[in-house]
Amino acid sequence: MDTAVIKSGSTSASLTFCERDADYFSVRYDSPVVKLEKRVWGYADCDLLVNFFEFIAKEWKGWQGPLVWTSIEGELELTATSDKLGHVMLNIKVSEFDGPELWSSSVSPGLDASQTERIAKSVRAFFAN
Repeated sequence: MDTAVIKSGSTSASLTFCERDADYFSVRYDSPVVKLEKRVWGYADCDLLVNFFEFIAKEWKGWQGPLVWTSIEGELELTATSDKLGHVMLNIKVSEFDGPELWSSSVSPGLDASQTERIAKSVRAFFAN
């Protein structure tokens, strides 16, 4: 699979994993008001990212506390929280630590329980290649 797309459950926003190249991949966030793109060093942590989304799919009825995945160099951080109604809030933090302009941005799309299994399968397929 060339991409894994995670669509917001309540808006037209989407998070896309794309452009895998050895230990690297790109992440894009696109909404009517925010557009972000960053190349991420996944190294061996991509399996943990797959596990992150599989946990969300398995525990769609809710879990206690935040679930966090951070890339090795910290340029991408995902934090998921849930409620007992099957709503998942996914906070996406993308950061640039190198170069002439340092920046960081966070967005928080919501996911519905009905999306979580499809998302987990899509992310697994993307990182399996």
